[in-house]
Amino acid sequence: MRIRLAVGVLLGVCAASGLVGQAPHPVAVQKAAELDPHPVIALTFDDLPVAGALPPGETRVKVATALASVLKANHLEGTYGMVNGAGMQNYPDAQQALHVWLDAGMNIGSHTWSHISLAENTAEAFEQNIALNEPVLAEYAQVRDWHWLRYPYLAEGNTLEKRRAVQSYLREHHYRVAQVTMSFGDYAYNDAYVRCSAKQDQATIEWLKKSYLESAAEDIRLGREQSRIALGREIPNVMLLHGMAFTARMLPDLIDLLQKQGFRFASLAEVEQDPAYAQEPDAVLNGTLLDDFMDARHLPYPPFKEPPLDKLKSLCQ
Repeated sequence: MRIRLAVGVLLGVCAASGLVGQAPHPVAVQKAAELDPHPVIALTFDDLPVAGALPPGETRVKVATALASVLKANHLEGTYGMVNGAGMQNYPDAQQALHVWLDAGMNIGSHTWSHISLAENTAEAFEQNIALNEPVLAEYAQVRDWHWLRYPYLAEGNTLEKRRAVQSYLREHHYRVAQVTMSFGDYAYNDAYVRCSAKQDQATIEWLKKSYLESAAEDIRLGREQSRIALGREIPNVMLLHGMAFTARMLPDLIDLLQKQGFRFASLAEVEQDPAYAQEPDAVLNGTLLDDFMDARHLPYPPFKEPPLDKLKSLCQ
């Protein structure tokens, strides 16, 4: 697993897990020149409708409106936001924010009721937390398909017994796991943005914007390389983002970055029809799907640059 994925606990974020198989034949590893000119990606958002701190003057409704407006303007209706129902209890505009998201044509799935980690709880407690979230999902999604689960913290358990028990529960209750192949730590930028906004430090905010896109570009490059190393081909991708204020601000630039790299957009369901998403390891692995491929097959990671997490923590203090 890449080191940066371990910092997901910093702001209560998440992702998904992967698979295992035979080591790839050397000829399966493609060269950079063989990149797919039109790779596919689905965007997804976690921790709706309450994600991260807010800068002065911002509200949950404004964040949801900004995210949904950008997605709709780019014809990305049907994008999934993963919901923690517990977060709606303590914020007066959280329910309205979720209505804004759905009224714009977006979808919702489960991120458990209170964002608990399967690595730190029993399988029974985790399953109860999933069930507790269902009335909220059913009420707000109505006829839309809300039977998608994303594991908080990417954690599918710290034992095989736990992992297998929850997998069985998900099958029995008709859930699909919303896997992830790209996650560049967008959440880590939000607190710095909130602090710098409060101090009206525009110069540092400009640096945050630049660094955010650099981290995204690096993760996109790495994910595409991992896919070709582990699988011998580029699979369609799922990018993990968070429903936070800074991500809302940066979403137009992120979509522009993806479009300039030739990406075309698809829905979560369309992407995860690819056979790679149907494979799962009978092992305790907690990372993106591609991280899990690499780890399960003991493949060395290509060089990559981590997001500047320490610097982000220190800005505008």
